[in-house]
Amino acid sequence: MNTATQRVPILKQTRRRDYVFLLDDLELAMHKDQLDRVTKLWNVGLRIEVLAEFEKRNPIEVLIALMHQAKKGCKVRSFY
Repeated sequence: MNTATQRVPILKQTRRRDYVFLLDDLELAMHKDQLDRVTKLWNVGLRIEVLAEFEKRNPIEVLIALMHQAKKGCKVRSFY
């Protein structure tokens, strides 16, 4: 869960609790220096698993960071 802000998501109340918070066990905030380093090292050929170990992050957090960079239009090498 994102604990960096005071904003609480507004979900429509239902009788049953049908909502699942996705990726709530991950830390989705990343320092800009770390994000830049992850992107640079990815672009020179390091694998996500290696980056995750080097940065002491969950591999899914690294993947999401790279997807974030690609969505913003930053140059990111292919995931294939």
